[in-house]
Amino acid sequence: MNVRSAFGRSGRWLRRPIAIACVAAGLTLTASVVPANAAPLEPAAPAAAPSAWTPGPEIYGRSTPVTTTITMDDGTPITAYVVYPTLNGQRAPGTFPVLVTQNPYGNQLTDPTVAGDYFVKRGYIFVAAAVRGTGTSGGQADWFGTRTGKDGAAVVRWAAQTLDGTNGSIGLDGCSYLGVNQWSTAAEVGPNSPLKAIAPFCTNSDFYNDASAIGGIPTNFTGTVASVLPRGPQDNPQTDPLSVTVNQLRDGGDRSYRNDYWQQLSLEALMPRIVANGVPALSMAGWNDLFPAGNLDAYVFAQNAYYNRPVTAPIAPGAQVTGRYQAIVGPWTHGAHFTEASLQSIRLKWFDTLLKGVDTGMLNTTKPLHLFQNGANRWVDTAAWPPSPDARTFYLGPNGTLTDNAPTAPGTDTVSWPAPWLPATYNSAPVTQATTLDGPINATVYVASTTKDAEITATVNVVGPAGVVYKQGAGVLLASMRQLDTGKSWYGTGNKLIKPSHPLTQASQQLLTPGQQVRMDISVLPNFREIPAGSKIQLVISSQPPGNFHTVMQRTPQQKANLGYGVYTLSRSPAAPSSVTLPLTNPGAFTASPDNWGPSS
Repeated sequence: MNVRSAFGRSGRWLRRPIAIACVAAGLTLTASVVPANAAPLEPAAPAAAPSAWTPGPEIYGRSTPVTTTITMDDGTPITAYVVYPTLNGQRAPGTFPVLVTQNPYGNQLTDPTVAGDYFVKRGYIFVAAAVRGTGTSGGQADWFGTRTGKDGAAVVRWAAQTLDGTNGSIGLDGCSYLGVNQWSTAAEVGPNSPLKAIAPFCTNSDFYNDASAIGGIPTNFTGTVASVLPRGPQDNPQTDPLSVTVNQLRDGGDRSYRNDYWQQLSLEALMPRIVANGVPALSMAGWNDLFPAGNLDAYVFAQNAYYNRPVTAPIAPGAQVTGRYQAIVGPWTHGAHFTEASLQSIRLKWFDTLLKGVDTGMLNTTKPLHLFQNGANRWVDTAAWPPSPDARTFYLGPNGTLTDNAPTAPGTDTVSWPAPWLPATYNSAPVTQATTLDGPINATVYVASTTKDAEITATVNVVGPAGVVYKQGAGVLLASMRQLDTGKSWYGTGNKLIKPSHPLTQASQQLLTPGQQVRMDISVLPNFREIPAGSKIQLVISSQPPGNFHTVMQRTPQQKANLGYGVYTLSRSPAAPSSVTLPLTNPGAFTASPDNWGPSS
């Protein structure tokens, strides 16, 4: 039985059964577009007051890294580098909690232990383990998965039971690849493990639809990461498990679809196990990250799993939440500020709380989601995601307009593949009152193609009163992957679709008959922005992602053949009213956080 999640008109969620790299590319911006964290549309709010807890001064020095080997259950040797706190040049006496990071990038270009210096100097042992198949570790490289989790769990046990100087309390730290493998490890450690906390920063939640593919189209993400990994002495990059994934994504094999392989990697599958294992998590991403939605989904999955709710359902206003699972979304690009004191001090507070038992009060929050509000230039704490059920639909109209009213006469516009430089652009009238965009966005496009498939990108911008364009989010979808999973999609007030979900499996694929009109619901990345009066909402529909899209698409040979040189007819008629639905609510619903959760740019 599917469960359909919707906001009722009262603003409460309704449930009813229904029948039906990482190599960070960053954001390349055009001259007329600025990112979501650019200068605020309104004057900046005063800086938030800090909490009472402070990280304190450096107490210790750091030792020279000690190299050791950890043997996995299958005999594979994993290389680890250990750094100890020191006093007067000698290893400090006593035992300490241990922070572990699992690094796939080797130690030839940079010292992987340097990222732990901030913590070592404040009373932690830091271990940097080389991921299987990379650096000097044995085995074959893979794209995360169960083997990665088992290796991580073995490293945790070793750090708690065998490592000299350990006090038995372990935490995991790291960003991007080094963040993602924390989730796999936490799912494999089992209940009552020595793993007391994780801090997976800059991570995704759905490997397929957040990074390796988007909207059914593979990207260059996995292949790019694979190409820069320094392979271990036992690895063959032409035949290892990682190469299987890279090749199938490129060539259109089974893993170019969201099959079982990808589903078992997703946090939707892992999070119930992580919560059952009792491992708290503090995650972080940026609004301009490669996958900001992944961090928000991780928060949603964790809170729901903790309270035995459907894992993929939104967190409704008033729903129970726990401080054991917290998330931060700042105005940053991928990996920004991770090794700076501003974010290190927040992670130190997390680890001090859970590994050292310091009463910091961090777990006592009733608002464990910490969001930077673009435009208002301030931090806001909330529990719900999205914070409000309010939603507003704008319909595509004639002469490039967006209107509140559905069309009363037929009309069409045209875009062609491949010609992203010739989009269809629609602008609303200036909003008469300030409003706040606070969540995911859905673009509904009724389209007919001259070919067997269509590729549609929807980009949502805010055009400020001075005419400056602020990108809010974008999304892409193949028409052949349009099947909607209503049980996992989110709905706002008036049963308006705000976050469409698609199976993206080979079984759900439905190629077009040329000339056939179909409905596509395109998931646009979320944002949190205060929009001042006088601004316009802008929707740009194109046949390919624009230059400032957050990743690079890598269509399979069959997808290219199906797309051909298609001409797409976009409908804006009464029977097929293309539209965009945004979660817009009263700015007065939000207040500044008392805490500073990181840099404002």
